[in-house]
Amino acid sequence: MTALATPATARILDLAHLRAGILVEARRRNEVHYRGYVEDTAPGLGVIWIRDDLAGHRAMLHLDEYNIWQVAA
Repeated sequence: MTALATPATARILDLAHLRAGILVEARRRNEVHYRGYVEDTAPGLGVIWIRDDLAGHRAMLHLDEYNIWQVAA
């Protein structure tokens, strides 16, 4: 499932800046594949876990596969 990208966001290049509770989108070719709140991070691995609002499940996202964007709440 994809959704339109939300305006007024900032791309995250360093996962060390993310904390639990921050709303993010995972995009590929400007299509949103996941949107939800960060639950956990592993910056050294380039991975975050979110609770996906679009599908309702927990998702593991890797920077090699997605562009991560912080959404203004």
